[in-house]
Amino acid sequence: MAENTKEKILIAYASRYGSTQEIAESMARILEEQGFAIDCMNVMDVRDIGPYAAVVAGSPIYMGKWLVEAVDFIKLFRNDLKIRPLAIFAVGYSMKEESDVIRKSARASMSEVTMYVQPQAEGLFAGKFDPDTMSQADLQIMKMAGAVPGDARDWTMIGNWTRALPSILFTLEPED
Repeated sequence: MAENTKEKILIAYASRYGSTQEIAESMARILEEQGFAIDCMNVMDVRDIGPYAAVVAGSPIYMGKWLVEAVDFIKLFRNDLKIRPLAIFAVGYSMKEESDVIRKSARASMSEVTMYVQPQAEGLFAGKFDPDTMSQADLQIMKMAGAVPGDARDWTMIGNWTRALPSILFTLEPED
């Protein structure tokens, strides 16, 4: 696998309890299998996106929004993200319910990001609710919402979306 600029992709994620990180790592494996050089890292560890031909950025949805560090990543690199292909994804446990209202709400969680950048692809994925890993405050919010613990991630959907990314990201011209 050649590590030239045309083939190197950054997957940058924010993750509070590990579910979004696991999804990002799965995406990295899939794209590596397709021959791309991948760096998969927390948004807080990214210092430069210059070496990457494309960026995939994701965050869990908390209280209807992306995590602040994920939004800060987009804001910090917005000029560079406007001149290279970008895909974004959001992960929320509520996405286990496939309703128009839930999808609209999840899509709205990305509005704070899409005001700065225009991604070529957007993914919405169900997450995981593991009460053993959560803070008491977040656990109370989930309980008030009536959430039942479980892993609602659809690995087939995530895989299909990820496998489609190269044809989307590398055939559309990014905005100037």
